[in-house]
Amino acid sequence: MVNKRINSYRRKICLVLLIFPVILYAQTAVKDDRYTISGYVTDESSGESLLGANIYDKISQVGTTTNEFGFYSITLPEGKADLQFSYIGYQTSMKILDVSLNLKLNIPLKVNQELDEIVVYGNRSETGINATRMGAINIPMEQLKGIPAVLGEVDIMKTIQMMPGVQSGAEGSSGIYVRGGGPDENLILLDGVPLYNVDHLFGFFSIFTPESVKKVDLYKGSFPARFGGRLSSVVDVRTNDGDMRKFHGTLGVGLLSAKLQFEGPIVKDRTSFNISARRSYIDVIARPFMKEEDQFNYYFYDFNAKVNHKFNDKHRLFLSVYSGTDKFSIMNQEDFKKYQSKDENSLRWGNTVAALRWNYVISPVLFSNTTVAYTEYRYQSVNKTSQKDGSYRSDYNSGIKDWTYSLDFDYLPLPKHHIKFGMIYLYHSFKPESLTGKIQNSSDDINKDFKSLLDSEIYAHESTLYVEDDFDISDRVSINAGLNLSLFHVQKKSYLSLQPRLSARFQLNRDIALKASYTQMNQNIHLLSSYTMTMPTDLWVPATKNIRPMKAHQYSLGMYYTGIHGWELSVEGYYKNVNNVLEYKDGAALMGSSYNWESKVEMGKGRSMGVEFMVQKKIGKTTGWLAYTLAKSDRKFPSGSINDGRWFPYKYDRRHNISLTVNHKFSEKIDMGASWEFRTGGTTTIGEQSTIVVRPGDDLTPSLVDYVGQRNNYRMPSSHQLSIGVNFHKKTSHGVRTWNISLFNVYNAMNPTFLFRDAKDENGNRRDVLKKVTILPLIPSVTYTYKF
Repeated sequence: MVNKRINSYRRKICLVLLIFPVILYAQTAVKDDRYTISGYVTDESSGESLLGANIYDKISQVGTTTNEFGFYSITLPEGKADLQFSYIGYQTSMKILDVSLNLKLNIPLKVNQELDEIVVYGNRSETGINATRMGAINIPMEQLKGIPAVLGEVDIMKTIQMMPGVQSGAEGSSGIYVRGGGPDENLILLDGVPLYNVDHLFGFFSIFTPESVKKVDLYKGSFPARFGGRLSSVVDVRTNDGDMRKFHGTLGVGLLSAKLQFEGPIVKDRTSFNISARRSYIDVIARPFMKEEDQFNYYFYDFNAKVNHKFNDKHRLFLSVYSGTDKFSIMNQEDFKKYQSKDENSLRWGNTVAALRWNYVISPVLFSNTTVAYTEYRYQSVNKTSQKDGSYRSDYNSGIKDWTYSLDFDYLPLPKHHIKFGMIYLYHSFKPESLTGKIQNSSDDINKDFKSLLDSEIYAHESTLYVEDDFDISDRVSINAGLNLSLFHVQKKSYLSLQPRLSARFQLNRDIALKASYTQMNQNIHLLSSYTMTMPTDLWVPATKNIRPMKAHQYSLGMYYTGIHGWELSVEGYYKNVNNVLEYKDGAALMGSSYNWESKVEMGKGRSMGVEFMVQKKIGKTTGWLAYTLAKSDRKFPSGSINDGRWFPYKYDRRHNISLTVNHKFSEKIDMGASWEFRTGGTTTIGEQSTIVVRPGDDLTPSLVDYVGQRNNYRMPSSHQLSIGVNFHKKTSHGVRTWNISLFNVYNAMNPTFLFRDAKDENGNRRDVLKKVTILPLIPSVTYTYKF
């Protein structure tokens, strides 16, 4: 019965996806007085496609934008057209045309160093204050590169943390927690391919190097129908395609790492490449200062490569690869006359991504993109012990692998409609844990291999069909409506969900707009963690026959003002309720094992609500933003389980979040950036009192047990810090040299990274006290960059 219903749903949605565009195309085909102008908007000097560039006809007063591959299509009435092509940071290009037939028109834009204001009409962009969607932000790459960071490592994820509605986890970490959601509720895409862990150095840096990134969009509400599988946010990262005309690159050296980016043509105006690499060298610097018998080693690296080939104006091919790894190891050796021992412990985790994309312009109004991709996240722990009479080795592995096939279409039958539809298929292979070992004993001639009960894999199939239309009802009202149909099949059980998406924009006048949205999102995977910050030891597991997918409904309202030259002001309010959220039962925790994990968790419900304010200046020598979020997030589980069925604050609940970012350009030679953050503390569970108990069958040994009256009963202290960085530029005969001098945490605020209990206070008196640990005090850094 269930399978019949699923097949019925699939047939209906497939029919809609196939027939709906055909009907619209047939409607436009009979209108002989309309013709379509289409093509690509690119950077004139490099040939790099410009994503989200604006195209506007001053005569008919309609417009559109380029898609994520730089392609645009605009259908206009027969006669004169006065087209404007604009992009922030580029000079506007004007084209006056006599529209009497379909036309291919590729537009190169010149860089504008003055950053003059661009007046945008008829903007159909998916992100930004003028878009139909709300809660969708484009992260400004130029401002991002000027924001001071820890040890000079500019980080995309840390910049996203400074947006309204977004917060960090542990102090200084790069993890993001959006509108009350957890770390696993963020869909992070690298050129459209999902990533499961984007952290280096146990969460203090992300894997994204700004030199390889072209565009970053953040969605925290009003999600496009093509995105699914997460509840709280989408971070869409697009990398550079590579310069089609000349070779150039960037070399950077900081206190923590060195990086190199290089791009250029393989065949001029036909094929280009872009590669970037980064490696830390903590291990190299520390090695001379270590004892021979005690060795510590840590490093991370990233490698991005992309090849872009243009067959003609209709066909383009992209091949992109990413590989990144962290490795941490400790070796201890003891050597006595009668006893020799050598212990080696190592951790390794990282990602591998490969994707092949084919763009095909089927007609002037229909664009397709086909993607085949592979992504893998892996974690490995190896422990070795060698002694005189034998050795022992254990290998612990965890990870997830995905094969992805997607077919996406952009259909623009009329200037007032921008339709996207397509399908996505993912084949998941989950390996929560695998433990193997080997024992060798030379004296007894013993050689044993063993495998633990943890060694198992779970396979799942995830299929998605989607359709959405961004259209104008009138000059004042715009609507974006979409449907996402998802089928998740695991352990012979299928979960089918139909997820509607709807957002509306009402333009009160030229300067003031109102928006409203409703979104349903489902999530079919979970992250098992016992920590307050994302760690590589966290385990990804799917929904199972016993654990249902999570489901979220989000409602949003907002008002936006652009009446002040160069400024944008916004206020958004949201309410989100979530079903089937997971929490560990009282007294249960992961503790490095997923064995029988379903019996250790409870399913309940959650809710999040908040108001977000943002003031942003995007034009001129001084740019930046001020963001403030007032928010609340809590959880509730069935009576008799967690917290006795009462509501309690979520561990990432923080009431107030303020961030201020300023970039100022003094001249072509000097510019500076500064950021200040204030966040009230998150919550944690602290024992209210301790009791000595004696358990039967435990040799009557007394033990100390904490009494906890309520989950997350303690709120951490607030945190705040100021960071400042200055860039000094100098043109040389072959490029531009830049020195960056930064101070992280300028006034040395001792913000808590975590708390622990101790039996002594600061004066040495014996009493139960809480103590905080700060690992990021005032940190100066110097970075050298050379663009050649």
